[in-house]
Amino acid sequence: MPSGYSSRDVGDPSQVKKNKQSMADLKLRRLTELNNRLREDLERDRIPVSQAANRYAHHPKLPSSGEGLFYERPQSFY
Repeated sequence: MPSGYSSRDVGDPSQVKKNKQSMADLKLRRLTELNNRLREDLERDRIPVSQAANRYAHHPKLPSSGEGLFYERPQSFY
């Protein structure tokens, strides 16, 4: 009784090795690019949230009454 499974024909062993190497190169390139992006993120200037909130709260262009800080639906919408 045949089992229904057959051995996989992988072809030329040097081609298999070449494919594995190209996959390894691709993974290395992607990790290197990710590493570079993360380094750029680390170099970006950072400030504490409390300081940013304080700057935002005391910004001269903000309305003093708090109006206009949030999106308001037009009256014709209702």
